[in-house]
Amino acid sequence: MSITQPATGRDPDSRSWHGFETRSMPEVPPWVETLGRFGHVAKGVVYFIIGFLAFKLAVGAGGEISGSRDAIREIGQQPFGQFLLGLTSIGLIGYTAWRWVQAAKDTEGVGEDAKGIAKRIGYAVSGLGYLMLGCFAGSLALGIAGTSRSGDEGMTSSLLDSTWGRLVLAVAGAITIGVAVYFVYKAYRAKFMTTYQINKMSETARKAALNAGRIGLSTRGVAFAIIGGFILMSAIRGTSDGEIAGMSDALAAIAAQTYGKLLIGITGFGLMCYAVHMFLMARYRKFNVTS
Repeated sequence: MSITQPATGRDPDSRSWHGFETRSMPEVPPWVETLGRFGHVAKGVVYFIIGFLAFKLAVGAGGEISGSRDAIREIGQQPFGQFLLGLTSIGLIGYTAWRWVQAAKDTEGVGEDAKGIAKRIGYAVSGLGYLMLGCFAGSLALGIAGTSRSGDEGMTSSLLDSTWGRLVLAVAGAITIGVAVYFVYKAYRAKFMTTYQINKMSETARKAALNAGRIGLSTRGVAFAIIGGFILMSAIRGTSDGEIAGMSDALAAIAAQTYGKLLIGITGFGLMCYAVHMFLMARYRKFNVTS
């Protein structure tokens, strides 16, 4: 994508920057904005913790390889942990509601053609994932969550017991790889910049949004590609040996490579950049709120 240089890129009141311009959005009620901003913060917190723990491990300062649920548990270990878990749960469930509103009300204006419908289905599926994570945070806050992943492993083993189950896993793996490719493409095109209120951002905030978004989305793309690849291989082989089921497993696979510490450090930094991308979205994302 060629990015044109504007005559002036340092004017906070400018409506365009480096060829990016805030696009028009369908109108939404005020409560949708509240859900969206709160949810982006909660999602950012989870990804920052995952990335920070991985980065600490890479530089030899402790830390560990963790996934979303481990990050939620880490929140619970902090002072006032149960209170923070409750807030995180509300935020993630709010983000779920935001994703479902995106899908139902077409808040992004993607339309009703095949491409638009596919994107809106993607929003709804994404929301389901964050609903499960939010419920997990809530159950920890209430002291009723278990710590074992055996349920997930049992479900995967059951799917591998039948041809149809393996087909479902294969489709899931292929979709995950497709999502990974989309993340990398989205990072390259940087169209996420058009959802920012560019005219309300300083030059520093604009550069931070562009760089954090590109690095963060690319890193998520790599992690999703690894997850999808292992799910697909499990379906093909009919065995869960070496199966990758989530972010923690993807990070473990990266760490196991040659120069693993360097790679996991880069990955941890990238995930923290994605968290910054979420925080900036929470602050500067455009919501066309009805008056």
